[in-house]
Amino acid sequence: MFDRPRNHEPIPWRHGTITTPLYTAATVYAGGLAMDLATDGTGLPIALMGLGSVPGIVAAAASRWFRTRHQTVPARVFHAAFTATWTTATYAWLTWASFDSPWTMASAATVAIATAALTPAYAVDRYLRHDVIAAQWAEEAKQNQVVDGNEWEVLFEQVGARGVKVQPDSFTTRGGYALPLKLTGTPYAQLLPMLPMIETKKGDLRTGALDLRPGDSGLASDAVLYVSTRDVLSESIDLPDDTHPLTITEPLTLGALESGEPFEIKFRQNSVFIAGKKGSGKSVLLHCIISVITRCTDAVIWMIDMAEGNTAKRWLRPWVEQWKDQHDRLIDRPILDWVATSVEEAVRLLKASVAVADGRARRMPGGKVRPTATTPALIVITDENPELMSRVPEAIQEKIRGIKKGRKAAVDYIDAAQRGTGPNTGGGEVMSQYDTVIGGRFPKKGEGQFVFPDYFQRVDLSKLPGDGSFYVLDEKRSKTGMGPEKFKGYFIYDDDEHPDGTEARVIEEKAVERWDIRPDLDKQSQADADPYGYSTRWAADRINWLLDAIGRPTPASTTEPATPAPAPQGPARPARPSAAAATGTIAPLPSIDSYIERAKQYEQAQAPAAAEAEPALDPAAVERLLSEAENLTKQAAVDLIKPTKNNRRHPRRDEVTNWVRDAGKDGITVADVRARLEALYPGETPPSDTAVQNWFTAHPNIQKPGRGVYVWTTDEKGNTGDQPGTNNSLTSQVIAVMGDAVELVVAKQHASAAFLQRNLRIGWEVANAVIADLAADGVISATPDEHGNHPVLRKPQN
Repeated sequence: MFDRPRNHEPIPWRHGTITTPLYTAATVYAGGLAMDLATDGTGLPIALMGLGSVPGIVAAAASRWFRTRHQTVPARVFHAAFTATWTTATYAWLTWASFDSPWTMASAATVAIATAALTPAYAVDRYLRHDVIAAQWAEEAKQNQVVDGNEWEVLFEQVGARGVKVQPDSFTTRGGYALPLKLTGTPYAQLLPMLPMIETKKGDLRTGALDLRPGDSGLASDAVLYVSTRDVLSESIDLPDDTHPLTITEPLTLGALESGEPFEIKFRQNSVFIAGKKGSGKSVLLHCIISVITRCTDAVIWMIDMAEGNTAKRWLRPWVEQWKDQHDRLIDRPILDWVATSVEEAVRLLKASVAVADGRARRMPGGKVRPTATTPALIVITDENPELMSRVPEAIQEKIRGIKKGRKAAVDYIDAAQRGTGPNTGGGEVMSQYDTVIGGRFPKKGEGQFVFPDYFQRVDLSKLPGDGSFYVLDEKRSKTGMGPEKFKGYFIYDDDEHPDGTEARVIEEKAVERWDIRPDLDKQSQADADPYGYSTRWAADRINWLLDAIGRPTPASTTEPATPAPAPQGPARPARPSAAAATGTIAPLPSIDSYIERAKQYEQAQAPAAAEAEPALDPAAVERLLSEAENLTKQAAVDLIKPTKNNRRHPRRDEVTNWVRDAGKDGITVADVRARLEALYPGETPPSDTAVQNWFTAHPNIQKPGRGVYVWTTDEKGNTGDQPGTNNSLTSQVIAVMGDAVELVVAKQHASAAFLQRNLRIGWEVANAVIADLAADGVISATPDEHGNHPVLRKPQN
């Protein structure tokens, strides 16, 4: 009985031997009280009581005797005797209660003593029939099962999954039900690819309805199969209207998993990358992320919106147009602390975020920064991330620095792009730092290899149903082997018009509800960011994109003087009850009209300055300038007469070319060339195979009719090729552009045939020949990288 599964008997027998007698005694005692109240203390005739008691005792004992007929005779005798004993005690108590008062302590003590005396006998009685009790509970548990486990075990056998046992404790979920599995013959990894076949065999499941996950025990033999009977991904789940404050240190809900459970992300110490084609619901998901983070009392949002501010401007509109909130308070500050829409502003913002991370790292004694209202987390959100990562190297450098340093300093990044390829993310060094990756729908399955490269066979992003459906992969799902999991993001209407043509203000209303929840950036972090223009981030000349979008007037001149005139203050902001009120800002943010007026003051301040007389020139400075110009002129003259390295050829190139001509129609291979050079010149490093191939490709008389074999041909004019003293067309073109090629490659630190062809307006053969000569001359590496670019070995000089 001790090794019986607990699920067969919810109340263990050792507990039942105590609780059952107590419950029975309480019931019997309550019956005596009811008897006394019913007879009003007059009692019932003894004959009547005996006539009712004796048959009842005999019937109970006989019933127990017959119900235990499968047991031994001694056990049956004990069961019958015990039943007769406790029923006799019960009738005796009821008789006592009908003639005397059961309300006394003596009466209660009598019942307690009888209960204590019968309890050991009840334990023996229960022990003797433990198998019967276990069978009863097993039958009840089977009737209460969510599904028939035997049916599923047959399905597993039919698809070739041997030794998969369905445990009896299945349970319901918000999206269906779950089956705990015991794996004894088929491992977890081998069972995963069989799920589509099981869905087909089952017959009443949609594609993707099964989700296998490791068990909570962590054992390889434990797993849980989640069966979804609710199509969560095809539903539209509106963003809840909650506005109560949250904290960035706890997971925030963004939707529902396919199982129906809430989908939550903890944005603290979590860099997130979101990829999805246009129309996949990526922008709506960003709005949902902003809506939950702006409810956090310990987080501040900086946003880079390279789509001309289309995502950010909706959240800023209530501040720009000076709306009032539900408490009739003027909205006198933006809900987003900083927004950048241009490349220059974005780089400035990224540098400021790195400065904040560095400053916090210097100030903290050790460990990590825990966000609070006085020291909030900084969340940097980037929409249309490829606009920066694919074009601005400086932005890539700052993103790499920030994403690596910010984790401990409470500076985290959320990036969104339309693809997951390297140019869209900033390369592998950035992509490797993302803790959570979210993938939306793509038109082709192949796009999944860039978003979830380790799960390409399991994840098909092209089959995600509807807008707002995604896969998510975080550290936990990766470590447990669960892999990417489907979820449906909350829906928030982000268009500016309803289908009937009326104005839609859903995003703006969310901003009005939340504008006063977020804290201000702490003063020390503001000081760290101020060298990059933090305190003037909302100056009129830096938010023209916002003024134009909202329809506010743009100042005629937005140039700030070195010492700007004092800006007029906006309306007084109501006192905030939270602790964040003490943080303030370096300069309190005035209204948008104040910034426009400030720009006009700058214009007026600039006007008289333009009419001032120019300062006198310093003679010493003029002399230094002329001296430097003379030195530059001398150096240029030397460079013109000095033989350049660009016109030098490899000393063995002509000899190798002659070998091809001498080989006749049989031709020669690059391997033959390398072997002959090593034999003739043992102390000399031979040219690389790539260089030899480029020589042959650039030569007009050398062709490659077969695999690896190069042969000599003669054109109609009898041209014998690139021989010493000749002046064929290709060689002349290479020599003509070589100087420009060296200058271009060294200045840009980038070299490839396509790059030269595009910038020098030359043909493909000429570009390849130039690349070969640059490699031979040591300007670039002869071996290209994985992208086909040759590393530049020569650095630019001032």
